[in-house]
Amino acid sequence: MVASAVAIVVLVVVWSRMASATWHDDSYAFWNAWRDGRLYPPSWQPVSEYVYSPAFAQAFWPLTLLHWPVVNAVWAAFQLAALVWMVGPIGAVVALAFPFPSLPVSGTAVYATIDNGNPMVLTAAAITLGLTRWPGGFAYVLLTKVSAGVGILYFAVRREWGRLAVAVGVTAAIVVISAIFAPQLWVEWAQLLYGAIFHSGGAEALAKEQFMPLPLAVRGTIGLAIVAAAAWRGALWAVPIGCFLALPDIHLGGFALLTAVPAVWLRQRRAAEARETAPVPVAGGPADARAVTKQPPLGR
Repeated sequence: MVASAVAIVVLVVVWSRMASATWHDDSYAFWNAWRDGRLYPPSWQPVSEYVYSPAFAQAFWPLTLLHWPVVNAVWAAFQLAALVWMVGPIGAVVALAFPFPSLPVSGTAVYATIDNGNPMVLTAAAITLGLTRWPGGFAYVLLTKVSAGVGILYFAVRREWGRLAVAVGVTAAIVVISAIFAPQLWVEWAQLLYGAIFHSGGAEALAKEQFMPLPLAVRGTIGLAIVAAAAWRGALWAVPIGCFLALPDIHLGGFALLTAVPAVWLRQRRAAEARETAPVPVAGGPADARAVTKQPPLGR
Protein backbone atom coordinates (compact mmCIF):
# COMPACT_ATOMS: atom_id res chain seq x y z
CA MET A 1 0.00 0.00 0.00
CA VAL A 2 2.83 2.38 0.83
CA ALA A 3 4.59 1.60 -2.46
CA SER A 4 1.35 2.15 -4.38
CA ALA A 5 0.78 5.48 -2.63
CA VAL A 6 4.30 6.61 -3.51
CA ALA A 7 3.76 5.46 -7.10
CA ILE A 8 0.56 7.51 -7.34
CA VAL A 9 2.42 10.60 -6.14
CA VAL A 10 5.10 9.98 -8.78
CA LEU A 11 2.41 9.62 -11.46
CA VAL A 12 0.80 12.91 -10.42
CA VAL A 13 4.18 14.64 -10.70
CA VAL A 14 4.74 13.08 -14.14
CA TRP A 15 1.26 14.18 -15.24
CA SER A 16 1.81 17.76 -14.06
CA ARG A 17 5.04 17.91 -16.04
CA MET A 18 3.33 16.60 -19.18
CA ALA A 19 0.36 18.92 -18.72
CA SER A 20 2.64 21.96 -18.52
CA ALA A 21 4.24 21.13 -21.90
CA THR A 22 1.55 22.46 -24.21
CA TRP A 23 2.99 21.37 -27.55
CA HIS A 24 2.46 17.68 -28.23
CA ASP A 25 2.74 16.45 -31.79
CA ASP A 26 0.03 13.80 -32.02
CA SER A 27 -2.62 15.04 -29.64
CA TYR A 28 -2.28 18.56 -31.05
CA ALA A 29 -2.89 17.09 -34.52
CA PHE A 30 -6.10 15.48 -33.17
CA TRP A 31 -7.24 18.75 -31.60
CA ASN A 32 -6.39 20.77 -34.70
CA ALA A 33 -7.57 18.23 -37.29
CA TRP A 34 -10.87 19.95 -38.16
CA ARG A 35 -9.67 23.55 -38.09
CA ASP A 36 -8.40 24.00 -41.65
CA GLY A 37 -11.54 22.67 -43.33
CA ARG A 38 -10.09 19.28 -44.23
CA LEU A 39 -9.48 16.26 -42.05
CA TYR A 40 -6.88 14.30 -44.01
CA PRO A 41 -3.58 15.25 -45.67
CA PRO A 42 -3.08 14.49 -49.37
CA SER A 43 -0.57 11.73 -48.55
CA TRP A 44 0.35 9.51 -45.60
CA GLN A 45 2.08 11.71 -43.01
CA PRO A 46 1.65 10.06 -39.59
CA VAL A 47 4.23 12.26 -37.88
CA SER A 48 2.47 15.62 -38.24
CA GLU A 49 -1.00 15.00 -39.70
CA TYR A 50 -4.20 13.23 -38.68
CA VAL A 51 -4.34 9.74 -40.24
CA TYR A 52 -6.81 7.79 -38.06
CA SER A 53 -10.38 6.88 -38.96
CA PRO A 54 -13.20 9.46 -39.15
CA ALA A 55 -14.80 7.71 -36.17
CA PHE A 56 -11.84 8.55 -33.92
CA ALA A 57 -11.93 12.18 -35.09
CA GLN A 58 -15.66 12.36 -34.40
CA ALA A 59 -15.19 10.89 -30.91
CA PHE A 60 -12.39 13.37 -30.21
CA TRP A 61 -14.38 16.31 -31.58
CA PRO A 62 -15.95 17.41 -28.23
CA LEU A 63 -12.43 17.99 -26.91
CA THR A 64 -11.73 20.38 -29.79
CA LEU A 65 -14.26 22.75 -28.23
CA LEU A 66 -11.96 23.20 -25.24
CA HIS A 67 -8.77 25.24 -25.03
CA TRP A 68 -5.69 23.32 -26.07
CA PRO A 69 -3.89 23.39 -22.66
CA VAL A 70 -6.98 21.80 -21.07
CA VAL A 71 -7.16 19.12 -23.75
CA ASN A 72 -3.45 18.47 -23.38
CA ALA A 73 -3.80 17.87 -19.63
CA VAL A 74 -6.93 15.74 -19.97
CA TRP A 75 -5.40 13.57 -22.72
CA ALA A 76 -2.24 12.91 -20.69
CA ALA A 77 -4.33 12.03 -17.63
CA PHE A 78 -6.49 9.67 -19.70
CA GLN A 79 -3.47 7.78 -20.99
CA LEU A 80 -1.84 7.55 -17.58
CA ALA A 81 -5.12 6.23 -16.17
CA ALA A 82 -5.18 3.58 -18.91
CA LEU A 83 -1.64 2.58 -18.00
CA VAL A 84 -2.58 2.25 -14.32
CA TRP A 85 -5.63 0.17 -15.30
CA MET A 86 -3.37 -2.24 -17.16
CA VAL A 87 -0.48 -2.74 -14.74
CA GLY A 88 -1.35 -0.86 -11.53
CA PRO A 89 0.34 2.24 -10.09
CA ILE A 90 3.67 0.54 -9.38
CA GLY A 91 3.73 -1.14 -12.78
CA ALA A 92 2.91 2.19 -14.42
CA VAL A 93 5.94 3.85 -12.81
CA VAL A 94 8.14 0.92 -13.86
CA ALA A 95 6.81 1.17 -17.44
CA LEU A 96 7.48 4.92 -17.56
CA ALA A 97 11.04 4.43 -16.32
CA PHE A 98 11.88 1.27 -18.28
CA PRO A 99 15.14 2.24 -20.00
CA PHE A 100 14.97 0.32 -23.28
CA PRO A 101 14.41 1.62 -25.81
CA SER A 102 14.86 5.32 -25.19
CA LEU A 103 16.23 8.50 -26.75
CA PRO A 104 18.17 11.22 -24.91
CA VAL A 105 15.73 13.96 -25.90
CA SER A 106 12.42 12.05 -25.83
CA GLY A 107 12.99 9.73 -22.87
CA THR A 108 11.69 6.19 -22.55
CA ALA A 109 9.17 4.63 -24.93
CA VAL A 110 6.15 4.78 -22.62
CA TYR A 111 6.97 8.27 -21.33
CA ALA A 112 7.59 9.57 -24.85
CA THR A 113 4.36 8.22 -26.33
CA ILE A 114 2.22 9.77 -23.57
CA ASP A 115 4.20 13.00 -23.55
CA ASN A 116 3.79 13.32 -27.33
CA GLY A 117 0.08 12.57 -27.14
CA ASN A 118 0.27 9.44 -29.27
CA PRO A 119 -2.53 7.07 -28.14
CA MET A 120 -0.30 3.99 -28.16
CA VAL A 121 -0.99 3.26 -24.48
CA LEU A 122 -4.71 3.43 -25.26
CA THR A 123 -4.08 0.92 -28.07
CA ALA A 124 -2.36 -1.38 -25.58
CA ALA A 125 -5.29 -0.99 -23.18
CA ALA A 126 -7.79 -1.74 -25.97
CA ILE A 127 -5.89 -4.92 -26.87
CA THR A 128 -5.83 -5.93 -23.20
CA LEU A 129 -9.57 -5.29 -22.93
CA GLY A 130 -10.28 -7.13 -26.18
CA LEU A 131 -8.31 -10.22 -25.23
CA THR A 132 -9.30 -10.57 -21.60
CA ARG A 133 -12.73 -9.04 -21.09
CA TRP A 134 -14.63 -7.66 -24.09
CA PRO A 135 -13.58 -8.41 -27.70
CA GLY A 136 -15.25 -5.20 -28.84
CA GLY A 137 -12.20 -3.38 -27.50
CA PHE A 138 -10.46 -4.31 -30.74
CA ALA A 139 -12.69 -1.83 -32.57
CA TYR A 140 -10.46 0.96 -31.25
CA VAL A 141 -7.37 -0.77 -32.62
CA LEU A 142 -8.91 -1.46 -36.03
CA LEU A 143 -10.03 2.17 -36.37
CA THR A 144 -6.69 3.71 -35.39
CA LYS A 145 -3.64 1.44 -35.75
CA VAL A 146 -5.39 -0.68 -38.38
CA SER A 147 -2.77 -3.36 -39.08
CA ALA A 148 -2.23 -3.94 -35.34
CA GLY A 149 -5.75 -5.37 -35.33
CA VAL A 150 -4.29 -8.72 -36.43
CA GLY A 151 -4.83 -9.75 -32.82
CA ILE A 152 -8.44 -10.69 -33.62
CA LEU A 153 -7.07 -13.64 -35.63
CA TYR A 154 -6.44 -15.26 -32.24
CA PHE A 155 -10.19 -15.82 -32.03
CA ALA A 156 -10.38 -17.16 -35.59
CA VAL A 157 -7.56 -19.68 -35.13
CA ARG A 158 -9.13 -20.94 -31.90
CA ARG A 159 -12.58 -20.98 -33.56
CA GLU A 160 -14.00 -18.64 -30.95
CA TRP A 161 -16.51 -17.36 -33.45
CA GLY A 162 -18.66 -15.55 -30.90
CA ARG A 163 -15.77 -13.40 -29.70
CA LEU A 164 -14.64 -12.76 -33.26
CA ALA A 165 -18.17 -11.72 -34.19
CA VAL A 166 -18.26 -9.22 -31.32
CA ALA A 167 -14.93 -7.67 -32.37
CA VAL A 168 -15.93 -7.38 -36.02
CA GLY A 169 -19.55 -6.47 -35.28
CA VAL A 170 -18.72 -3.60 -32.92
CA THR A 171 -16.22 -2.23 -35.45
CA ALA A 172 -18.75 -2.47 -38.27
CA ALA A 173 -21.44 -0.78 -36.19
CA ILE A 174 -19.14 2.15 -35.41
CA VAL A 175 -18.22 2.47 -39.09
CA VAL A 176 -21.87 2.48 -40.18
CA ILE A 177 -22.92 5.08 -37.61
CA SER A 178 -19.95 7.28 -38.43
CA ALA A 179 -20.46 6.96 -42.19
CA ILE A 180 -24.08 8.10 -41.87
CA PHE A 181 -22.80 11.52 -40.80
CA ALA A 182 -19.66 11.73 -42.95
CA PRO A 183 -19.53 9.17 -45.80
CA GLN A 184 -17.00 11.16 -47.85
CA LEU A 185 -14.48 11.08 -45.01
CA TRP A 186 -14.44 7.30 -45.11
CA VAL A 187 -13.67 7.41 -48.81
CA GLU A 188 -10.80 9.81 -48.15
CA TRP A 189 -9.45 7.66 -45.33
CA ALA A 190 -9.57 4.53 -47.52
CA GLN A 191 -7.61 6.37 -50.20
CA LEU A 192 -5.08 7.53 -47.61
CA LEU A 193 -4.55 3.99 -46.33
CA TYR A 194 -4.15 2.70 -49.86
CA GLY A 195 -1.43 5.26 -50.47
CA ALA A 196 0.28 4.29 -47.22
CA ILE A 197 0.86 0.78 -48.58
CA PHE A 198 3.39 2.20 -51.02
CA HIS A 199 4.79 5.07 -49.00
CA SER A 200 5.75 5.55 -45.36
CA GLY A 201 5.36 9.17 -44.35
CA GLY A 202 7.20 8.44 -41.12
CA ALA A 203 10.55 8.11 -42.89
CA GLU A 204 12.02 11.15 -41.11
CA ALA A 205 11.07 9.82 -37.69
CA LEU A 206 12.29 6.34 -38.57
CA ALA A 207 15.63 7.77 -39.66
CA LYS A 208 16.34 8.99 -36.13
CA GLU A 209 14.60 6.09 -34.37
CA GLN A 210 16.22 3.01 -35.89
CA PHE A 211 14.72 0.51 -33.48
CA MET A 212 12.70 -1.56 -35.95
CA PRO A 213 13.70 -0.71 -39.55
CA LEU A 214 12.02 -3.78 -41.07
CA PRO A 215 9.22 -3.00 -43.57
CA LEU A 216 5.62 -3.75 -42.65
CA ALA A 217 5.41 -6.69 -45.05
CA VAL A 218 8.13 -8.51 -43.12
CA ARG A 219 7.08 -7.42 -39.64
CA GLY A 220 3.40 -8.09 -40.34
CA THR A 221 4.11 -11.62 -41.54
CA ILE A 222 6.09 -12.36 -38.39
CA GLY A 223 3.34 -10.78 -36.31
CA LEU A 224 0.70 -12.97 -37.94
CA ALA A 225 2.80 -16.05 -37.23
CA ILE A 226 3.16 -15.06 -33.58
CA VAL A 227 -0.60 -14.54 -33.20
CA ALA A 228 -1.29 -17.93 -34.83
CA ALA A 229 1.27 -19.67 -32.60
CA ALA A 230 -0.15 -17.95 -29.52
CA ALA A 231 -3.63 -19.18 -30.43
CA TRP A 232 -2.37 -22.73 -30.97
CA ARG A 233 -0.58 -22.76 -27.60
CA GLY A 234 -3.18 -20.72 -25.71
CA ALA A 235 -0.51 -18.11 -24.93
CA LEU A 236 -2.81 -15.10 -24.80
CA TRP A 237 -0.03 -12.84 -23.50
CA ALA A 238 1.96 -13.26 -26.75
CA VAL A 239 -0.77 -11.77 -28.96
CA PRO A 240 0.24 -8.13 -28.21
CA ILE A 241 3.73 -8.94 -29.51
CA GLY A 242 2.22 -9.88 -32.85
CA CYS A 243 0.14 -6.69 -32.82
CA PHE A 244 3.26 -4.66 -32.06
CA LEU A 245 5.16 -6.08 -35.02
CA ALA A 246 2.19 -5.33 -37.29
CA LEU A 247 2.08 -1.61 -36.45
CA PRO A 248 2.12 0.60 -39.58
CA ASP A 249 5.35 2.31 -38.47
CA ILE A 250 7.36 1.50 -35.36
CA HIS A 251 8.82 4.63 -33.81
CA LEU A 252 10.06 4.91 -30.24
CA GLY A 253 6.53 5.20 -28.87
CA GLY A 254 5.45 2.03 -30.65
CA PHE A 255 7.21 -0.02 -28.00
CA ALA A 256 4.65 1.26 -25.48
CA LEU A 257 2.24 -1.22 -27.05
CA LEU A 258 4.21 -3.98 -25.33
CA THR A 259 2.78 -2.87 -21.97
CA ALA A 260 -0.17 -5.04 -22.99
CA VAL A 261 2.04 -8.14 -22.61
CA PRO A 262 2.33 -8.08 -18.79
CA ALA A 263 -1.22 -6.71 -18.52
CA VAL A 264 -2.67 -9.68 -20.43
CA TRP A 265 -0.36 -12.15 -18.68
CA LEU A 266 -1.43 -10.94 -15.24
CA ARG A 267 -5.12 -11.24 -16.12
CA GLN A 268 -4.62 -14.69 -17.67
CA ARG A 269 -2.80 -15.85 -14.55
CA ARG A 270 -5.49 -14.49 -12.22
CA ALA A 271 -8.18 -16.20 -14.29
CA ALA A 272 -6.30 -19.51 -14.06
CA GLU A 273 -5.91 -19.13 -10.29
CA ALA A 274 -9.61 -18.32 -9.95
CA ARG A 275 -10.52 -21.49 -11.83
CA GLU A 276 -8.10 -23.50 -9.70
CA THR A 277 -9.71 -22.35 -6.45
CA ALA A 278 -13.32 -22.25 -7.66
CA PRO A 279 -15.81 -24.21 -5.51
CA VAL A 280 -16.66 -27.65 -6.93
CA PRO A 281 -20.06 -29.18 -6.09
CA VAL A 282 -19.93 -32.60 -4.43
CA ALA A 283 -22.12 -35.30 -5.97
CA GLY A 284 -24.81 -36.70 -3.72
CA GLY A 285 -28.21 -35.97 -2.30
CA PRO A 286 -29.43 -32.78 -0.71
CA ALA A 287 -27.54 -33.54 2.44
CA ASP A 288 -24.31 -33.74 0.49
CA ALA A 289 -24.94 -30.63 -1.65
CA ARG A 290 -22.03 -28.58 -0.47
CA ALA A 291 -18.97 -27.02 -2.10
CA VAL A 292 -15.32 -27.91 -1.69
CA THR A 293 -12.30 -25.98 -2.89
CA LYS A 294 -9.62 -27.48 -5.12
CA GLN A 295 -6.32 -27.74 -3.31
CA PRO A 296 -2.92 -28.23 -4.94
CA PRO A 297 -1.38 -31.65 -4.34
CA LEU A 298 1.01 -31.98 -1.43
CA GLY A 299 4.55 -31.10 -2.21
CA ARG A 300 3.71 -28.26 -4.64
